[in-house]
Amino acid sequence: LTGLTTPASARRDATLSGELLRTSRLLESSRYAEAALALSELERRSADAAEVRWLRAELLFHQGDYAGAAAKLTGLPDAALGGSVGATRRLATSASELTKDFLETRSAGGHFLIRHAPGADEAIAELAGEVLDAAWRAIGDDLGLRPGDPIRVELLGSPSDLARLSPLTEAEIETTGTIALSKYNKLMVVSPRATVLGYPWMDTLAHEYTHLLVSRLSGDSVPVWLQEGLARFQQTRWRAPPELMLSASERLLLTNALKRRRLIGLEEMHPSMAKLPSQEAAALAYAQVYTLISFIHDKVGYQGLRDILAAQATGRSARRAVADAFGVPWSELDKRWQRQLRSLDLSTPRLVKARQIRFGKGGKNSDNIGLEQVAARSRKHARLGGMLRSRNLVAAAVVEYEKALALSPQDPYVTGKLARTLVELGRHERAIELATPLAHLDETDPVPAVTLGIANAARKQWSAAAAAFEQALRTSPFDPTTRCGLAEVYRELADPRLEREKRACARLRASP
Repeated sequence: LTGLTTPASARRDATLSGELLRTSRLLESSRYAEAALALSELERRSADAAEVRWLRAELLFHQGDYAGAAAKLTGLPDAALGGSVGATRRLATSASELTKDFLETRSAGGHFLIRHAPGADEAIAELAGEVLDAAWRAIGDDLGLRPGDPIRVELLGSPSDLARLSPLTEAEIETTGTIALSKYNKLMVVSPRATVLGYPWMDTLAHEYTHLLVSRLSGDSVPVWLQEGLARFQQTRWRAPPELMLSASERLLLTNALKRRRLIGLEEMHPSMAKLPSQEAAALAYAQVYTLISFIHDKVGYQGLRDILAAQATGRSARRAVADAFGVPWSELDKRWQRQLRSLDLSTPRLVKARQIRFGKGGKNSDNIGLEQVAARSRKHARLGGMLRSRNLVAAAVVEYEKALALSPQDPYVTGKLARTLVELGRHERAIELATPLAHLDETDPVPAVTLGIANAARKQWSAAAAAFEQALRTSPFDPTTRCGLAEVYRELADPRLEREKRACARLRASP
C-alpha cells in the first residue's frame, strides 16, 4: 500500500495521521481483523477522507467484496494517493467482472471457499477442497497456524485471467510458467484445463496455501527466496511426510547449474519468481530454495522454522533469523548448505529433460505433443506412430514406436507412447513393464500413470490401479479415462470417493 498521505483537514491531527499509517501497515501485514477495528475508528472520526475511503476499499477487496471495493472509490480520481486509488479500482473492477458469475463450493471441512466459473471446473472443485482441507491440517500443524476464517480460492480459466487479477503480465506468466499466486488474502490458481498436458495442480494448491500461512505468520515480511523455499518444501505435506524428494528434472537442472557455476542468487529471485527470464530459470530457483529449506529443516525442525517466521514478524531480517536459529553467521550457513547441495545424489537417467508447462487447451490432437524432444534418429518413427494411433491403426503404431525405441532406448516419450498403445491392444504385462519406471521417474507425467491404471484395472489389481490413477489425477484431472477409471476402481474397493468420481466421469463424458 503506497501513496498514503493525510487530508488537509486531518494533518493537524497527529493522532489521526498515525492511525492512518498504522491501519495501512496492518493491511500490508495481513492482520485483517486488527485492520478492520482500526478502520472502524477512522471512519467514525473522518469517514469522508480519501485515505479512509481507500483503506476501506482495500479491506473490502481483500475480503472478496470486489464490487463494494470499487464502489467505495466512486468520485475519487485514479491519481489520488500516488495512484493507489487507480490501482485498487482497476483490480477490484477486473475481479468483479471476471468472477461475477462464479459458483462457490465449500470444502468438506469448511475451511475453504472454492470459486470457479460454471462448467468444466466443477469437476475439480470438490477435489480441490479435499486437498486444501488436508493441507490445512498438516501444514497448519507444521507451521503452527490453522486459520479460523474460510480461505477464498479462485480457479481461473487462463493465464490472461491471472494477469487481470494480479500485478503480473500475461507474458511473464507464460515465460516462467507461473500458474498460481497467493495474494490479496486469497489463492488464485489457473485450472489444469488451461494447459495442454496438465500440471501438478494439487501440490500447487498446497504450495499457495503455504504462502498464505507464511504471510500471516510473518506479517508478510518474508523475502521471496524463503517464501518460495517453504512453499516448495511444504507443497506435498498434504499427502506425504516432510523430506527432500527432488524430481528427475530438478536434479538435472541442479546438476547443470553446479557444473556451470550458474546457481541463481537469492537476490535475483526478488521481487518474484515470475520475473525470472524463463521456465527453466524459475524451476532451477525453486529447486535451489527447496534444498535450502530442507537443509534448514533438517537442522532446526519445524519449531526452528516457526521461530524464524516469528522473528521476522518482529522486524528481524530473514538471513539474521535463519542464522540465529542455527547459531552461526549466515556466511557459514550458506557455505554448509552449498557443500551439502554438492554432496546430494543428483544423478538422472541420460534422457531426462526439464519438464515445462504448456499453455493451451488440452486433450485434442496430442499424439505428437512433445515429439521435438525425441532424438532425430528416431523421431520419424515416433511421428509416424502418433499419426497411425490417431487414425486408430493401433497395431501399426506399435510397430513404429518399437522401431523408435530400438533407435533411442529408454527415451521417455517413446516408451510412454508405446506403453499406452500396447494397453489398447490388451498387452498389459508389457505395458506395465515399460510404464512403471516412467511413473517413478516423473510423477507429473500423467501418461505412464494412466497406462498403469488401465493395465492394472484390466488385471483386477485394484489397489495398484487406484494408486496409478490417483497419481495421474494430481496432474491431469480432466481426462475422462482417469476419472471414469477411478470410478470403476473405487466401486471395486468400496471407496467412499466413488460418488465424486462418478459425477466427474459423467460430466467429462458429456463435455464437448
